Amino acid sequence: MLHTLHIKNFTVFSDAHFLFSPGLNVIIGDNGTGKSHLLCLAYSIESVWHQAWQNDLHTVKDKESWQRDLATKLKTVFRPEKLGRLCRRQQPQPAQIKMIPSLFGQPVEEWQTAFIVTKNDTVQLEQSPSFSLSSVNNARLEHPLPLFFPIKEVLSFYPSLRKSYEEQESAFDAIYYDLCQALTAPPRAQVMPELVAHLEKLLQGKVILEDERFYLFNQQHGNIETALMPEGLRKIAMLTYLLQNGRLAKGSTLFWDEPEVGLNAKWQVKLAEILVALVKIGVQVILTTHDLFLMKEFSLRVDAGETKANFFELLQTEQSIRVVPGENLDDLFTITALEATLEQDDREQEIFYRELEQTSA
Repeated sequence: MLHTLHIKNFTVFSDAHFLFSPGLNVIIGDNGTGKSHLLCLAYSIESVWHQAWQNDLHTVKDKESWQRDLATKLKTVFRPEKLGRLCRRQQPQPAQIKMIPSLFGQPVEEWQTAFIVTKNDTVQLEQSPSFSLSSVNNARLEHPLPLFFPIKEVLSFYPSLRKSYEEQESAFDAIYYDLCQALTAPPRAQVMPELVAHLEKLLQGKVILEDERFYLFNQQHGNIETALMPEGLRKIAMLTYLLQNGRLAKGSTLFWDEPEVGLNAKWQVKLAEILVALVKIGVQVILTTHDLFLMKEFSLRVDAGETKANFFELLQTEQSIRVVPGENLDDLFTITALEATLEQDDREQEIFYRELEQTSA
């Protein structure tokens, strides 16, 4: 899991610090404030860190390997022309990144990773984690591979995406391929059967993989191609299958970019319910959203005591991006979605009173 992330001179960020909750984390902000960049960076580092941790059973990762793997992951996730393009354009200095993971919600300083991305297209490792703690062997069982859900689902075009990526023809970044790999990895013991059963009831079927294709199996209609499902529900189906095969489990970090896309308000309430359920069984959720309804739904659940959360508002200033943290929506300064909604209400009132005056004249 992710505990803290400190970023300097990376893309739109001049100097930003994030302290994440072990449960729910909600990132909001206007377009261009770096929400997706933040998720992609955190996911990239945690992926490389997790792989090094697993491989430490057999060999200790040297500095050159860390630098190579971090550089490769950043390139395949962000897909810049050159790695140095990830450095903030307004600053001549390299980008500096430090990540501290957590174990059962507590930071583990010995496992932190720190590196810089230089303008001349290299990654230089400043600190690599030490996996020498006595708890490492047991802790491995609690740290499944991190997962990233992009805005577009992958179930409906899984076969062609995986093949084209492996043949280096895909226009998609590594996040999509990683998700494909997680979907078809050998299953592990399922630890959330009640939640899976609840999701299958919502979907009115069981998500299955047959002949390299995903279907929703319904007792009445048989196999339904995922491409024929509503797009928003394909993401719920994707989540259901990852719970089914044990790849989404206690200790996972789920990064989700705009989960509300394709879901109406009724399904957004169900989505919030699902994510809170994941948090309660030990999954860390870090998501971005533009939707005021979904923000308020999470905020209400915090107020009701169903969960705790960290909210992060990314604000554009003249110099850089300002990060405003809070434990609830009310703690934040300026919510773009709320401002737009209020402006829309004002216009509605203006039209109403204008028509009233015309009727009375």
